[in-house]
Amino acid sequence: MQKNQLRSGVILSYINLVLGMIIPFLYTPVMLRMLGQAEYGLYSLAHSAVAYLSLLSFGFGSTIIRYIAKYRAEGDKKSEEKAYGFFLLLYSALAILVLVCGTVIAFNIEPIFNRGLTVNELEKMKVLVLLMTFNSALSFPLSVFSSMVTAHEKYIFRKCVDMLATVAAPLANLVALYLGYGSVGMTVAATIMQFAMLPLNIVYCYKKLNIRPRFAVLPKALIKEMVGFSAFVFIGSIVDMLFWATDKVILGMLAGSVAVAVYNVGATFNNIVINLSTSISGVLTPKVTGMVVKNTPKIQLTELFVRVGRLQFIIVALVASGFTVFGQDFISLWAGEDYIEAYWIALLTMFPLCVPLIQNTGLAIVTAQNKHRFRSIVYLIVAIANVISTYLLVPSMGVIGAALCSCISYIIGQGIIMNIYYYKITGINIPLFWKNILKMALVPLLMTVAGLVLFRFVVVDNWFVFFAGVIIFTVIYAVLMYFLAFNSYEKDVFRKPLKKVVSKFHKNR
Repeated sequence: MQKNQLRSGVILSYINLVLGMIIPFLYTPVMLRMLGQAEYGLYSLAHSAVAYLSLLSFGFGSTIIRYIAKYRAEGDKKSEEKAYGFFLLLYSALAILVLVCGTVIAFNIEPIFNRGLTVNELEKMKVLVLLMTFNSALSFPLSVFSSMVTAHEKYIFRKCVDMLATVAAPLANLVALYLGYGSVGMTVAATIMQFAMLPLNIVYCYKKLNIRPRFAVLPKALIKEMVGFSAFVFIGSIVDMLFWATDKVILGMLAGSVAVAVYNVGATFNNIVINLSTSISGVLTPKVTGMVVKNTPKIQLTELFVRVGRLQFIIVALVASGFTVFGQDFISLWAGEDYIEAYWIALLTMFPLCVPLIQNTGLAIVTAQNKHRFRSIVYLIVAIANVISTYLLVPSMGVIGAALCSCISYIIGQGIIMNIYYYKITGINIPLFWKNILKMALVPLLMTVAGLVLFRFVVVDNWFVFFAGVIIFTVIYAVLMYFLAFNSYEKDVFRKPLKKVVSKFHKNR
């Protein structure tokens, strides 16, 4: 049953991912044109400013899943329910803290952004920050329930809820836009959607998981252990904010809302690659935790690391190589010529980011082993250096300077240093991993070079030519990867679902 949940969770993740790419593909150009470049940049900037409030979870999100999964593996339901109650109370208190801090940010918008924003933009951003703060505070206590669903490995329900939100949220935004409410209307729509969607997890926890929170005092030693674990996850969250939100905040401070809009479009493509990769590894966290608790040999952890990394590389390499070939034409057709600079932003941040994305099973392993401290500290140092260099380069190089600083930071911290750590400390056979990946990399490398050369002679000025090129590229990529790069396990992963479809088709005839 649990294997079915895991397999279905991955499948539903990818269905949701496909929806998450198709819907924005249709919805985002409408939003960009209805909002305008400046207001879209302002909306993105407000999101980045409020994103800092998520740090007030202090890293306890991963802690919930880790300890609930741990108690489930040990069969200790009483401890599980006590931890459940503890986190529910904790997150309710943190929600109040979010409201206070968000209000402080909202009333200090002018001194922070007066160099980059106009008077009207400052007023609108204040309203956006207040609304988004309320939305963020609401998500805190309710996120405990969704974490419980994940820790219990009920991926089918969790992914179905995610799919519903993927479809409903853009529809609500479009309604707000067509009614003429702009970015403020979109923010209100998001809050309404949160009220409507998240209680589903509460009902599921009570009715299906049959688990009740026990509001009892936890042992001091356990709280100390949880805080110690969360502290370094919290540092990791700070790093994520410094990389993903601070660039846009600095651009808003020094370059204006239009620069934020262009940078955000470039970052959108990185989000697609991240979601593609984490759709597999995201459902493995409880499994990895269980393996570590049961002292699984390191060779088996390496096998999992390599197997998942190879699967992630197949998808990530297709997107990265395809975007390199078709990215400029896509942005021109999709967002407009005003956003063409986003192509270079995406490339500068996408390629170095591919390394941690095909290795994020390693993060699940070091987190489960409680060895994530070093990673968090290294990432924090590199992220601070990224912020400082970004602040210095943006006045002269604009959005490209911000992207370049992030690129170098990813290579040093998430590429070189973490691979050494995985190998020396965690015990993962990194040379074996890269031996596998480099053999597979020949196909996407050849496809990228051939695509760039061939498309110098093809004018892509409409969607028909664009999609024809993408389909041909994808088919050739899939065929070459299947025959030149796939091992027997990967061939089975792709072959078995196809056989089932063919078999059902013949039965129905």
